[in-house]
Amino acid sequence: MNLHVMKTFCDLVDTGSFSRAAESNYISQSAVSQQVAKLEDELGVQLVARGGTRISATDAGKTFYQGAKSILRRYEKLLGEVKSVSDEVRGVLRVGTIYSVGFYLLDPYVRRFFEQHPEVDLHVTYTNWNHINAAILGGEMDLGVVACPHRDRSLENSPMFNEELVMVCPPEHRLAGRETISPSELEGESFSAFEENIPTQREIDRRLRAARVRVRVETVFDNIELLKRSLMVRGGVSILPRKNVEAEAERGDLWIATLEDDKPWTRPVAVLRKRGQAASPAEQKFLDILRSDPEEK
Repeated sequence: MNLHVMKTFCDLVDTGSFSRAAESNYISQSAVSQQVAKLEDELGVQLVARGGTRISATDAGKTFYQGAKSILRRYEKLLGEVKSVSDEVRGVLRVGTIYSVGFYLLDPYVRRFFEQHPEVDLHVTYTNWNHINAAILGGEMDLGVVACPHRDRSLENSPMFNEELVMVCPPEHRLAGRETISPSELEGESFSAFEENIPTQREIDRRLRAARVRVRVETVFDNIELLKRSLMVRGGVSILPRKNVEAEAERGDLWIATLEDDKPWTRPVAVLRKRGQAASPAEQKFLDILRSDPEEK
């Protein structure tokens, strides 16, 4: 058994296809089948179910998959550490981010990292916050960039900045045209929200309760693009991160107004990593860029 066989098996489980696993590893489909068959013979268990249109892992295969993934990730990190002795930052870096941060805030930092460290194989995954937490703890990701981070003793939380939350509505709404509004003016309004388990929505709900403002939640979404589209089509109001709606405001599709209150309406954006784990050279360079002055991007 070797690392190449482990990678081939993991690719097979990820893609569910012998042909795609073969393409990923530049070998024939027959070679993939032979490697898996030999692996099953060595372990004395069946690792994949071959019936149907998509290959799936058996219970034993899932266990082997998780272990193999862990070994491959540790090997990638070791390569980066060894190669970095020459003062060149190399290796693989896996970063997870939520959609509303990744698409609107993280891109300049990623481009800057690519420019400065082209030898690093950087993978950025856009996904849900709860998957990011689990992936970091499980070793599948090195870093996470999230909003309103969930407290976890196993994760280090490094604040980046606070992002402004603004009132958003269609240009024909009664509140459109105002540069600032009081939260109390949202009382009874038809409201579009994120799903209640999303950290940003929990922060918005907390601020509305503190202001003693009740809105009528009529539509709920798991991503910001659908939420913005709903505002354009169905009307109503919402509270969203400013950066996420600036393009629509410039086009005249939506109107944004500052929420005037005793405390600024913001959401914290932070970097997460596994507590007590030494950062690889590539990881440290990426952290340095994330913590840099935004004007330097």
